[in-house]
Amino acid sequence: MAGTTGREPNGAGVRTLGVALALIALAVPVDAAAKTRHVWFLDAAQPTPVQRTAPGVPALVRSLLAGPTKRERAEGLRSAIPIGTTIRGVRIERRVVTVDLVARFASGRDERLLTARVGQLVRTLRGVPGVLGVRVRIEGGVPVGLFPGYDLRRPVVEPLAEARAPSLRATQRLLADLGFMAPTGVTGREGDETSTAILAFEKWKGLPRDGVLDKDVTSALLLTTRPSPSRSRLGRRVEIHLGRQVALQIVDDRVVRVFHISSGAGGATPSGSFRVYRKERMSWSVPFSSWMPWASYFVGGIAMHEYWPVPSYPASHGCIRMMARDAPLMYTFATHGTPVDVLWEGA
Repeated sequence: MAGTTGREPNGAGVRTLGVALALIALAVPVDAAAKTRHVWFLDAAQPTPVQRTAPGVPALVRSLLAGPTKRERAEGLRSAIPIGTTIRGVRIERRVVTVDLVARFASGRDERLLTARVGQLVRTLRGVPGVLGVRVRIEGGVPVGLFPGYDLRRPVVEPLAEARAPSLRATQRLLADLGFMAPTGVTGREGDETSTAILAFEKWKGLPRDGVLDKDVTSALLLTTRPSPSRSRLGRRVEIHLGRQVALQIVDDRVVRVFHISSGAGGATPSGSFRVYRKERMSWSVPFSSWMPWASYFVGGIAMHEYWPVPSYPASHGCIRMMARDAPLMYTFATHGTPVDVLWEGA
């Protein structure tokens, strides 16, 4: 598909738009099936991705044109695309997406907004695997002169790495959308909660486990969908992945949270299917003379509980160590009888 990628205006003015983004090898077809994708809005003029589930490319474009939800607007997200903008048609040919929009898309004379709205469209569509670029049409015609400084008559190739990285707040929102941190962690400020969420994400994706937001983490976040459980079962349950060192809270086969954990060193945590059979708000470990707050026992003397430290590798005597902010959430979630599957999948 051919496309246009917007760049934000800088001191030298608006640069060329019409940017085709080479995301993958040319032999790979466009993945236009129903998927969880990212649409791009603005947070204080900074491009910001949020998740949407869309059955195909046209539905993804409609999700973008619909704008942020009420909750997202309350969090500060905005769209440069005028309300009421609709699509006349979407065509995919040779992995170039051609989007035909009504004239409202090109309304106004604010160059900054015109730049931003095309950038939103291109960033959204380039996230579909297989898309090489985007072409914009207005009422069936090429919008020559409507977007100052942009020539949308032909695609221009630009590497993905040159796209502007999302802000820290946008990255936090991505982590929350994917289930790696609570929405309350979306603050735009650095801190331990963000580092821990990044660490959990790195574990899940098999990246180096350092909790540092670098280019590799950012790139992976933009192309990642919400984790899926290894087993299928309705209801509320927990999966503990020993290889990845994460715990998943799952409701009706949807992962609602992913937690950074540390399990038993030397294989001390047994794998298998268990259930929570005892809960103690403040549990005392007799063998190790230690308090274990927010303890949910699921096999023998092994529980999920708060403890410090929680390294990125197995370090306990068998229990599942959790961070102080996460353990109460697991304690409330995993009630008596909640299934707990301890797995080696995803090592």
